[in-house]
This record gives sequence, structure tokens and C-alpha cells, in this order.
Amino acid sequence: MTEAFREQFKKARREFILGDFPRLNPMQLQAVAATEGPLLLLAGAGSGKTTVLISRIANLIRYGRGSDSDEVPETMGEAELALLEAAAAPGADPATREKARPLAAVDPCPPWRIIAITFTNKAADELKTRLEAMLGPAGRDVWAMTFHSACVRILRREADKLGYPSSF
Repeated sequence: MTEAFREQFKKARREFILGDFPRLNPMQLQAVAATEGPLLLLAGAGSGKTTVLISRIANLIRYGRGSDSDEVPETMGEAELALLEAAAAPGADPATREKARPLAAVDPCPPWRIIAITFTNKAADELKTRLEAMLGPAGRDVWAMTFHSACVRILRREADKLGYPSSF
């Protein structure tokens, strides 16, 4: 596999992945594509922070580290690259995009390994609703909740280790 092929594949993979989020502006796309480590979003009310958070979660579940990974599996060849480039093209057929989706994934994250914390029940409900709308049933497996409900869930699961009943 040549270095030119690797670079072409990584570019096509990133363009394909970002094609799932056509309504985001360049700064929002940058936040969605960042998959390594924590991310701080500082923006005013109504600027799209929740949309970015939901899109980033969807990106992690669908593609894992694909959007910013330098890894190219050795099994990838010219046919896979052609499919990925065709699927990344504007106006690509949805069936082609669906067929190419596995080619773009690098260590996708299971939904139950993601926790999205917010301050209010209203915001938590909004997260849950929008995650399920974007991801389907997998959206229900993301821990989207308030600080308090997350802490009580963890405490109830581990209460017996502390010598308390789970119904404390």
C-alpha cells in the first residue's frame, strides 16, 4: 500500500463521515470529527452546542476514530477506495453510502460506553429524544442524563459493594 493511497483513503473516509452532518458549519464539524480525548464547547445560547454533542456521539458510535485516524486497514484496496469516494460525493445514492459505512469505521464505540451529562431533566430528555431520532434504537443505550441521575444509577449498581441495599 503506497503512501499516496493511504492519504487518498484517509481523505475519502473523512469526507464520507463528515457527509453525515451536512447542516453543521466548519467549526461544528471540527468538534464532531475530534474523537480523541475530551472536548470543551464554549458557545452562546442557540449556537448549536446540543446539535454538536449529538452529532459527535453519533460519529463515535457509527465510525469510532475514523474521522481523525491515520490508520488504514491492510485489507483496503482500490475497489474499497472507489466505493468510499463515490459514497462521499455530493448527492451520493443512500444505498451506496450505506454500503460504504463499514469502510469508514475505526473502532466504533458501543453506545452504552458513552455518557452525556447535563444539568436539567428537560435537557436530558432533549438529548435522549434527539439521540434516538439520529441513531435509532442504539440512541437509547447512551447514558444521557443529569448529574444526579447518573450518580444515583452508579451508586445503586454498586451499593452492595459499600454494604448498602440498592434501594437506599
